[in-house]
Amino acid sequence: MNIPLRPDLFHILQDAHHLTRRLESAAYKAMESAERARRAELEARGLIRRRGPCLKIKVPLPQAEIEEAQAIEVFDIWSWLLSEIRQALEPITPAYRIVSVTETKATVETAIELLKEMNYSGITAFADDLQDKIPELLAPLEWLEQQLTPVFDGLDTDTQTFVIWAWQHRQALNLDIDTDFAEALRSTVHIIWDILGLFHRSSSLAESLHSWLRPYLQIHRGMPKWLLPLLQLFWNHHEFERGKRAGSSPLELAGVADALSLAEVLDQLFCPNLSAELV
Repeated sequence: MNIPLRPDLFHILQDAHHLTRRLESAAYKAMESAERARRAELEARGLIRRRGPCLKIKVPLPQAEIEEAQAIEVFDIWSWLLSEIRQALEPITPAYRIVSVTETKATVETAIELLKEMNYSGITAFADDLQDKIPELLAPLEWLEQQLTPVFDGLDTDTQTFVIWAWQHRQALNLDIDTDFAEALRSTVHIIWDILGLFHRSSSLAESLHSWLRPYLQIHRGMPKWLLPLLQLFWNHHEFERGKRAGSSPLELAGVADALSLAEVLDQLFCPNLSAELV
């Protein structure tokens, strides 16, 4: 089976994250400005009191509330349409079916038109760029549809759904085609799984991996509560590699004598009984 080379085009959706952050920041600033205008009005009416001079506002309350509503609406619509575009370009639907290229193209084109109607320069520029790249973005889905259509012709809908579901959960369930599928299906499942395994949006391994991981990194860009103490523990034991502090750790520089090594600390945390026996 010939594997087509594909340029690194899917990363144009990653560029949208920069625009997302700008729109989100603009929405929060508008909300802050509106809240400040509300407090200033209450203060002027004598309903609240505060120390210091009167609050200064950049725009009056009616205008601030209009700008707040507009900024929030722009961000919400942008986030919704971007998520629709991303979902449309996924090869497998939430119902475990292979996407229809025709439906995907229609969805993306409709989303692009709606983006342009927002009349926001950055969004319009993104929509224009995305529209120019539609053929290249659809090419991997077209390849997948062309490869799987003749194989699926001999299978009913429920079986197609099951085979795709099994492929997506094959690692979690530790599935083996030769033992977990009926003998009559095994050869067909081998073909389908091989085709699904060859699906790719970019011939660059790094770019392909990044395109899959980036949405999850975006979701988890905050630091969970359990991670900060772990990082503090690591860096406090980590010796500086260069400069005047080279060879010393922050704990040593802070005057902590006979500090346990990081390995010893982890041993006490995760294997307290074993550490006690060694002592």
